[in-house]
Amino acid sequence: MRTQVEKQVTEIWHTALGGGGAADGTFGELGGKALAAVRMAAEIEHRVGVAIEPVALLRGATLDALLEQVTAG
Repeated sequence: MRTQVEKQVTEIWHTALGGGGAADGTFGELGGKALAAVRMAAEIEHRVGVAIEPVALLRGATLDALLEQVTAG
C-alpha cells in the first residue's frame, strides 16, 4: 500500500507525462521532456517538500526510483 507522499508523487508523475505516464519505463522513454521535468520537480518540492533535480529525471529516472528518492528524503 502506498503512503500519501507516494500517491502524491505518482499523481505528479502521471500529470507531467500527460496523464498516460505508466509506471514502467523511464521519464524520457515515457515522453518526458525538459520543461516537464522542471515543472515536475517544482511540484514535488511544493507539495511534498523534497527537492529533486530535474536532470535526475532526464537521466533515466523511473517512477519507483523517484519514489525511493523522495521517501528517503
